[in-house]
Amino acid sequence: MDYIKRLSLTGSICGVTGSIIFLVVAGLIEKLYWQPKFQAMVKTTGGFLSLLGDTPYSQISMGTHLLGAFALLLLAVGFIGLYKLLSIDKKKVSVTIGSVLGILACSIMVEMAIIQGSVVNKMSTLYLNSSAEDQGGVVNLYRGLKSLEFGMDIAFDFFFFSAWILLAFAMLKHKSFGKIIGFIGLILFILTAALNVWAAPNPPSLELSPLCCLWILAVYIQALKISLKIPTSSNHHVI
Repeated sequence: MDYIKRLSLTGSICGVTGSIIFLVVAGLIEKLYWQPKFQAMVKTTGGFLSLLGDTPYSQISMGTHLLGAFALLLLAVGFIGLYKLLSIDKKKVSVTIGSVLGILACSIMVEMAIIQGSVVNKMSTLYLNSSAEDQGGVVNLYRGLKSLEFGMDIAFDFFFFSAWILLAFAMLKHKSFGKIIGFIGLILFILTAALNVWAAPNPPSLELSPLCCLWILAVYIQALKISLKIPTSSNHHVI
């Protein structure tokens, strides 16, 4: 039981930390995007590359991508802890499959975030160092690489949304998570999955991801509370 508690606590803490970092990174990117200088220059792909190739935007871009990748790495550990919590009383197929899909989704997103940051960084530098005649070719190359990112994003969506739909379904009958948390998760991720699939390969016009992130944070906070109540070898109180 000590091992179960340690693993659940580790997963819960990683889940909470990863969710917070992800929300902070999203907020930083949003703040950067609405800066007047940024808005004035991102009307074209060339302007976007020119801006992100300059200091301090190149460092900010790469830094936020690496922070996002780290957040997803923590969330992968969070899925392991959540699996252990949801399987304490009884092992469920939905929990096992959902946890595996979640870990795979996080792996895809870690890779995608690092690739995305590297592509933007290198292509921005190449654009700035190219002649006016060659800059058009750099823009076309960047757009081609960007389409690959869209494909990876859709792959992430399939794994990630499926994972949370299965885990939310398992939470419906779990005594410590309950129907409210489970039902909200089911509705959120079914709707988000439908919107993303419908809009693919482009991002959806209605973005529910911030609400999903807040729900995930709430889940891991609840998981942390449950983990702290798990009895150890010297404490035999029930959850």
